[in-house]
Amino acid sequence: MLPKTVVSGFEPIVGQTFPIGILKRFLRRAAVPHAMLFTGIEGIGKRTTARVMAMALNCREGTKSVGEGPSGAFDQPCRRCPLCRQIEAGKHPDVIEIAPRKGILRIDQVRELLASLAMKPFSATHRVVIIDDAHQLNPEAGNALLKVLEEPPQGTILVLTASQRSGLLATIVSRCRHIPFNPLAAEDIAGLLADTQGLDHILSKTLAKAAGGSYTKALQLATGKWHQRRNWLIRASGLDRIDPHGPLTSTLALAFSAELAQSKAQIDDDLETLKSWVRDLSVWPYKATHIVHADRKETLAQVSEQLSDGQLTVIWEALEKAQKDIAGNANLRLTLDNMALRMACLRAA
Repeated sequence: MLPKTVVSGFEPIVGQTFPIGILKRFLRRAAVPHAMLFTGIEGIGKRTTARVMAMALNCREGTKSVGEGPSGAFDQPCRRCPLCRQIEAGKHPDVIEIAPRKGILRIDQVRELLASLAMKPFSATHRVVIIDDAHQLNPEAGNALLKVLEEPPQGTILVLTASQRSGLLATIVSRCRHIPFNPLAAEDIAGLLADTQGLDHILSKTLAKAAGGSYTKALQLATGKWHQRRNWLIRASGLDRIDPHGPLTSTLALAFSAELAQSKAQIDDDLETLKSWVRDLSVWPYKATHIVHADRKETLAQVSEQLSDGQLTVIWEALEKAQKDIAGNANLRLTLDNMALRMACLRAA
């Protein structure tokens, strides 16, 4: 979430005015809770904010906001001193970060953390523990964490990040100050992509809208050649044209589903991309400014004129049914064949 240029304080973190405002008040009043829970989707700045909070609690070269009283820590860490650079790089011995291993936070990780907290801090004024994706704590690990959340060692602050509170034990949530983070606005994500990746405005805007509020996902789309894959999907599915010489044949439909099945790991993303294209076809006649695929406006305009709302609804339902069936462990190839043939038959009608 941070551009490469070094800027002091929390300023480089975009789109999170509300949670950052809360954290800065804690710092200015010297009243930082000993346990906090940052919630929100992946890729919106929760981990970055936790690290900046660790900097603010320990930096000695930062500044305080004017007119906010004499007490409290710096709410504008410098981000340039050796301590800040260590924390930002995840290398400070007193800023401990743990993350899931193979999708699970395990009891041995929590025991290792508790052993570390039993020792004195190396050099920091405030030791900070950042537990990423805390909703992945298994029951044993979650229960082992409860006591330290309630009574952490002197000078220790714990920050848990999670997608939402419901994924955590209620006893963990009750011991933390909950601070929700928002999905990022598409304009903010597009600006970050343009600044950090050098993408043009239209492509940045398209990727930003496709990312659903997550800068991390937008970055993955940008570096993973998402737009080339998107172009293939809408071309191979026949949804970038209405062929005046005839509908998409069964043979081509089955060839499309066979190719889709070759990339099982990204099936859900592929179907989401197709759904977003169908959504744009539906939206284009009414709210053209709200489309995701802004770089394909001409195609959207041409195709949307030739497909009725009813046809688009059936295509959407075919895609959504395939997604649900695949999530329910239905036969992948058979499900995709049925989806592709249903779409082809509709186009023949």
